[in-house]
Amino acid sequence: MRGFLTSLILVLLVITGCNSQPEAKKNNNSEPSWVMNPNQDGKNGAVGVAGRTYDQKPSSQRKLAITRALDELTLQQGVKVRMSMNKEEVVNNDRSNTHFDQQSSYKASSTVTAHIEEVWKNPLSGDIYIWMVIE
Repeated sequence: MRGFLTSLILVLLVITGCNSQPEAKKNNNSEPSWVMNPNQDGKNGAVGVAGRTYDQKPSSQRKLAITRALDELTLQQGVKVRMSMNKEEVVNNDRSNTHFDQQSSYKASSTVTAHIEEVWKNPLSGDIYIWMVIE
C-alpha cells in the first residue's frame, strides 16, 4: 500500500510538472520602432548609429552616434552643401604627379536644436543607436 501511494504521488508530480508552461519572457533584444522610423508621434527626428570605436570606449561610441544623428538632422533642415573637386595629372617621361583640389562650402538657413529622445544598444552587435528629436 505504501509503495502504491508513493508511486501515485510521483506520477501526479510528473504530470503537473509537465503540464505547467514556462513564464513568457519579455524580449528586450528587439529593435525599437524609431530605429527605422525616426519621424513618429509627431516628432521630427534622426537616428545616429555607431559601432565599436578604435579606442573601445563607450563614451567615444556615444559621441560618434550623436554626431551622426545631428548630421542627419541638419540635412533634413535644409543645410545646403556645395562641393567641387579638380584633378590634375601631369606625366613627364614615365613619371606622373597627381594633384587633387577640393573645395566645400556649407550654408544653413536656421539653427538646429535637438535633444536625445532614446538610446538603444544592440546586444548582438554592440552598436549604439541614438534617436535625436528636434525641439
